[in-house]
Amino acid sequence: MTKGLEIDGDNALEPKVKSLINLAVAAQIPCRYCTWFETEMAKAHGATDEEVAEAVTQAAYVRHWSTILNGLQIDLDTFKTELGPK
Repeated sequence: MTKGLEIDGDNALEPKVKSLINLAVAAQIPCRYCTWFETEMAKAHGATDEEVAEAVTQAAYVRHWSTILNGLQIDLDTFKTELGPK
């Protein structure tokens, strides 16, 4: 199953995108081994240094706001009303 998820050509996400997602998650866990491996995999699939940096930065951005919103216990319904589609 795992091997198919990573390399099956019929998957919806292309390998570079999957590796960038994996890298973003690994950086937040944090797992040095996974971070190194997924960086190498992303680059092997054509990711640039800029794409790697953006994936990690995006993960940090999401974690930052998650920490604030959860820590301050912002009301979820209010959040949805304020930020949902208009």
